[in-house]
Amino acid sequence: MSVATFALHPEATADPQVIRWIVPAGTLQVLGAVSGAPGDLGTMLRAGTLASIDVHTAGIDIALPVGQGWREHGEPVRTALLQALSVPAQWDAQQPVTADDELRTAVLQVLEGGAGDYIRSHGGKAEIISVHEGHVEIRLSGTCSHCPAAGFTLHERLEVAIRELAPGLRELRATQTPRAANKVFMKLGLRRPS
Repeated sequence: MSVATFALHPEATADPQVIRWIVPAGTLQVLGAVSGAPGDLGTMLRAGTLASIDVHTAGIDIALPVGQGWREHGEPVRTALLQALSVPAQWDAQQPVTADDELRTAVLQVLEGGAGDYIRSHGGKAEIISVHEGHVEIRLSGTCSHCPAAGFTLHERLEVAIRELAPGLRELRATQTPRAANKVFMKLGLRRPS
């Protein structure tokens, strides 16, 4: 099995046993817990050298068992991961993944990342209400529920970031909290051609 060239780099997580390997969005067609991977990476997982592998939209979390360290296993895992990424069709998830699952994961990643930090820094909150057939509905609350710039934030921050991870986004809709005096439904996904 040949090793492909990927933009791949490790990032530390809050758990010292887990390294997040950043990969380009869409590299793999699986999400969540991995039950099987090709080549040496799969062998490491089956043998217990790796505790778990979890695939996210733009990253892969690989956990070592307690008592094992990344100084010893880092380079072999990196080499095996690069090798396994060369054959994306041979990865198996523990649960089947739908396009809506992938989109939901991308939206969650955006809401937990920089765009969500921006919203929270202004006293607002955005949460997913639904994801169905490429259409995403988000509820705005806090200061977002009455902010005149909410539409701009949703379109220029959230939608742009979501499309980077999930180009299949068809529409992003936002509604304010049910308690807001002026309920506004903003259709933003149709403002700019994909």
